[in-house]
Amino acid sequence: MNKTLFVFLLVFAALLQAAQQKIERFLLSAGANNGGTDRVLLRYAESDANSFAEVFSQMGGIDKGNILRISNPSVKTMQNGFAEIGKRLQGKKSDTRKEVLVYYSGHADEKGLRLGNEVYSWADFRKSVNNLNADIKIAVLDACGSGAITRTKGGVSRPAFLQDASSEMTGYAYLTSSNENEASQESDRIRGSFFTHALVSGLRGAADMNGDSKVTLSEAYQFAFNETLQNTQSTSGGTQHPSRDMNLAGTGDVVMTDLREMSAGLVLEKNLEGRFFIRDNKGNLVAELYKAGGKTLELGLPAGVYSVQMEAPSRLWKAGDIELKDGKKQVLSMESLTNIDKETAIARGNSDSLMTSLDSARAAPFKFNPFGHSTQPENGVQLGFFTYASRAFVGTQISLLGNIAGGDMAGTQLTPFINAAIKDFYGLQGSALLNYATNFNGVQAGMFNFAVNGKGLQASTINIYAHNLEGAQASVINLGGKVVYGQYGVINAVGKTDIGQGGVINVAGNGGKLQGGVINAAGSTEYGQGGVINVTGNAGLAQGGVINVAGKASILQGGVINVGGHVGRQIGIINISAKSDNTPIGLVNIVGNGIIDATFYADETARTGVALHLGTPYLYSVWEYAIEPSFDGWNNTWPRSFGFGLGTRFGMWGNFLNLDYTFVDVPDKRNSTMGLGSDDANRMQKLRFGASYKLLPGFALSSGITLNALTTSGSEDFWLEPRGEYHWHWKFGEHKVRLWPGLYAGVTVGKF
Repeated sequence: MNKTLFVFLLVFAALLQAAQQKIERFLLSAGANNGGTDRVLLRYAESDANSFAEVFSQMGGIDKGNILRISNPSVKTMQNGFAEIGKRLQGKKSDTRKEVLVYYSGHADEKGLRLGNEVYSWADFRKSVNNLNADIKIAVLDACGSGAITRTKGGVSRPAFLQDASSEMTGYAYLTSSNENEASQESDRIRGSFFTHALVSGLRGAADMNGDSKVTLSEAYQFAFNETLQNTQSTSGGTQHPSRDMNLAGTGDVVMTDLREMSAGLVLEKNLEGRFFIRDNKGNLVAELYKAGGKTLELGLPAGVYSVQMEAPSRLWKAGDIELKDGKKQVLSMESLTNIDKETAIARGNSDSLMTSLDSARAAPFKFNPFGHSTQPENGVQLGFFTYASRAFVGTQISLLGNIAGGDMAGTQLTPFINAAIKDFYGLQGSALLNYATNFNGVQAGMFNFAVNGKGLQASTINIYAHNLEGAQASVINLGGKVVYGQYGVINAVGKTDIGQGGVINVAGNGGKLQGGVINAAGSTEYGQGGVINVTGNAGLAQGGVINVAGKASILQGGVINVGGHVGRQIGIINISAKSDNTPIGLVNIVGNGIIDATFYADETARTGVALHLGTPYLYSVWEYAIEPSFDGWNNTWPRSFGFGLGTRFGMWGNFLNLDYTFVDVPDKRNSTMGLGSDDANRMQKLRFGASYKLLPGFALSSGITLNALTTSGSEDFWLEPRGEYHWHWKFGEHKVRLWPGLYAGVTVGKF
């Protein structure tokens, strides 16, 4: 009996310890579009890596601080990424289990990952994963021939064990998008790779087969395998067979995502059956799945507006403007859907590829159409006042008025008025006025360019890009939603650019790395802005111009007038900031975390004055004005003095010592010009050393000693002297000098 009780207590204690065990996850996510000069440049590897990271940030229990994203890495960058994740894994606590996910999307072959013109061998990659000090290590590889890694050690697919906080499993798992002899493919239709798109859809809830609101590793893999296999059966690249190598020991399941982590979600009722396509308000396909009837399916999606299309044999249903809100699950039923007609189309093999749709056109006989109308796929030249190709066309359209490609087109459109590519266009559009392309890869050159999506260059008097351009705009006026490689013209406006803008007027939500022009305005830039007037929320590193305004500039603002929220250092005539990490250099320095105070004093000349201090304790500017009180009224009181200087202050607990130097103008007559240019003024240089004692917050008693040197030239007299005969006189040529020590006392008020 006692033995049984003892065993029971041991088991109970072990279960209690396991239940209290915490899980901390880390993710290294890398996307590489460039696989070297001998390989085609991918379009979606980087966006796939971001999609994978986002789903785990939202639903996979990974803090954003534990996610390391790498774009177009070199071998060294990948090695540094593994080293950084290794550092973050150090200091493991006994009550915390570490789990690491590594994701890569890009080019690969039988030798390893193709990173530009470098190769990161499978052996080195696997060694880097194995060296991570974590309990669970999961690597997901979306690349051609990635299945080669699963046979490095003769790996055999084993049943997956998914992990929750009550299990004690250890080991590794490798998921690959294809086997070692297959190509992994990406699609323009889904704007991503087939495998990652299916995997992310599954992780958002499509793979939740048992309805427990959790997606496990085996559920996610099985869903991605089936979807990838189905969606690549008819592509030109051939069928993909995802593979896996798992060596996990223990009990329980590795839970990849938890739908309960999403406060917003879409619930598909159990009576719905068919293939579902869910798109966001920008038209991006965020999830695709087949749902069988008889059970409810929930998807975890960020709050926003979506459209849903359900496809069943011979019929289509659609629901638009479905708004998902935080804290609410939106239920979609059959009553929410509207029946729509299927678009009449002819199968083109791989419907996701522009060039596949043009194969039949290239295969067609050469035709010469003087008036330019074609209804079948063709390869040739069209000439006429109006040229129109309603189906796929390879060749050149030349017309005095209007070139229109209704289907996919590869080639050239040349016209003095209007070019339009309704679907996908690959090549050159050249027009004296107006180019339009829905999706293009190439160059638009003309008087006016408009495009929705594409890759290449727009060069014209006016360029407009509605959504996303993986290229550049060069024109007098450039307007864009997102332009990757920048805008260069007289007037540039863009929602986001990765590189920057160069022109007279630049406006951007995200100005990329740099803005250079006369007027620059941006929500943020990575490096900074250079121009006459610069305005930004976050300048990144620096701003250089006549007027600079920034919410944040981490290193420098340099100009005549600088205004910033949080800045590194400001150099200019007038510097204003809420917080400055370093002492500003200028004539007027107003710093929120610095000093802004004034000392009201009386001195040995029986005059009263005020000295305004602006800057930081390390270096502040002094603006000083003094006058001798008179019963005849202030207007009749002379001499007055005005000066400027610099000083430094040191002390603690509100009490401080100060040392400053001021250069003062002392004119004697009312009609004298106040300032350093007054011909009849004396010049006084004052070196002051004083101390202040704080009585109340913002109020201190101040006193100190001064050394005063008053100079004049020619026959001018001295206008100022101390009360008492303790000054000395010298004369050097035409210049006369009066020197005396002095005292001052008063109060200091303000922020010090």
